[in-house]
Amino acid sequence: MTVPQEQRKAALAELLCHAYEYGVGLDELRTEDPKRAAEHESAAAYLLGKLEQAPFNEKRAAFRRGYDRGRDNAQKATAEHMAELEAALAELRQDRDPEGLRARIADLEYVLAGYMRRAHDPGHLVTRLALAQRELAELKGVQPSDSTGRHPSV
Repeated sequence: MTVPQEQRKAALAELLCHAYEYGVGLDELRTEDPKRAAEHESAAAYLLGKLEQAPFNEKRAAFRRGYDRGRDNAQKATAEHMAELEAALAELRQDRDPEGLRARIADLEYVLAGYMRRAHDPGHLVTRLALAQRELAELKGVQPSDSTGRHPSV
């Protein structure tokens, strides 16, 4: 312990002694009841440590509150930004493809690819496949034999 800390401990022990012993000082109590005086000194040392830690704990708690608030605000700002970007992207897609043909083509190509994988019921699936191929070809403006089957750029 440093000298100022020793002085603070002694002052706190004196204050505790005056409060709990009805005005009797620590020096007087040492002569009358050394065990009780030692208890006051022990309590002063314990309390001094707690009092010194209080500002650190308060700073830590304040930092944690600020950090949590900042994290929450960042998450909200990110969500708002993402919503704005998604809206702008949807608007751009709408401008490039006003009737939604690209999305319809992508859906049909997805269906077509799925039917190609599950061709174990040829009767029903082949009919649906032919319909999907025809609709896809009409949307693309090409014949079914010219379609590539690749996902269109959106």
